[in-house]
Amino acid sequence: MNQRSLLTDEHHQPEALAPVNLRDERFNQPFPLDHNFSLLRKLNKNGETRHYGLTILFGDGDTANEIKYELAVTYLGQTPENTLLYKLERRSPVYINELTPELVADQLAYEVGKVFYPLTIEANKEGKFLSIQNLGEIRKRWPTVRAAVTAYFEGDFTTRYLQLMDEKLADDGAIQICLRDDWFIQVYFQAIYKSYTESLRIETQLTFPNLEPMTSGYHTIEQVNELTNHFGAIELEHHGLLEQAESQENRATYNAKYILNPVSKAIQIIIASWEWRERKDRDINLKLFMLGEEEQGKLVKGSSSEAIENLIVLDGNERKKRNSFWDKWF
Repeated sequence: MNQRSLLTDEHHQPEALAPVNLRDERFNQPFPLDHNFSLLRKLNKNGETRHYGLTILFGDGDTANEIKYELAVTYLGQTPENTLLYKLERRSPVYINELTPELVADQLAYEVGKVFYPLTIEANKEGKFLSIQNLGEIRKRWPTVRAAVTAYFEGDFTTRYLQLMDEKLADDGAIQICLRDDWFIQVYFQAIYKSYTESLRIETQLTFPNLEPMTSGYHTIEQVNELTNHFGAIELEHHGLLEQAESQENRATYNAKYILNPVSKAIQIIIASWEWRERKDRDINLKLFMLGEEEQGKLVKGSSSEAIENLIVLDGNERKKRNSFWDKWF
């Protein structure tokens, strides 16, 4: 069996059309791994789209800020180099604390951020994000987005904001860095499709947007559970500790659980958290859930963070504090 057939389902429909049936008694059971104790993603050769809801909750003392929205991830196919291409699309407004952006800075960031979508990204066969692949399309969209923004917003702040965006869009590296530090991209496009050795346990270094550029990252134990869970799905757990010099403060922990379809190994749920040991009141919690067809488009004001969703750069939407919330985290 060649590499392409390992990554592509040549004969079956996408697993989304054939959900796990609990009556098949596939839950709490051993499941077959691929060669060399590996999890390998099976992709439909004709492409497939998955819809997700995402929430990211940023806690800082008495203040908590939640961002959520729906997005779609479409597999586009393989490149000649055997890397994989995906299209990311936002499918709902971005909600900040259950509201669409209200502050001018929030509204401006939201409208300008639309230039990036649809976004085409490249990942390797392990699922790791590599690069943005549609920089030319993004630049072509910018004049139209810019004109719409200037027709609605005015003032020195808007002028300077758009000038900075002009500069960023002219620099390939700046765009790559901006989107590489996106929380959804960093968590969803992790290298989870690989060998976990006979022990089903490996150790790696993982980095996330809340780290300084020179930080070595979280020393993480990645563990595949031997049995499927009570939904018949595969569970992959991450437990990480931020490695820093002993003189540095704010040692942090990272924990995550990936729930994967037992057939295709597609991501169905991600629940992840980052906590600071010296700052018990400061944490980040991310929850991603695959949405069924009947659930799409229902991310409305007041919907629960227990079942919804991603972001590009936005300022905070705090009613009591008007200084930028995001300056604390990025």
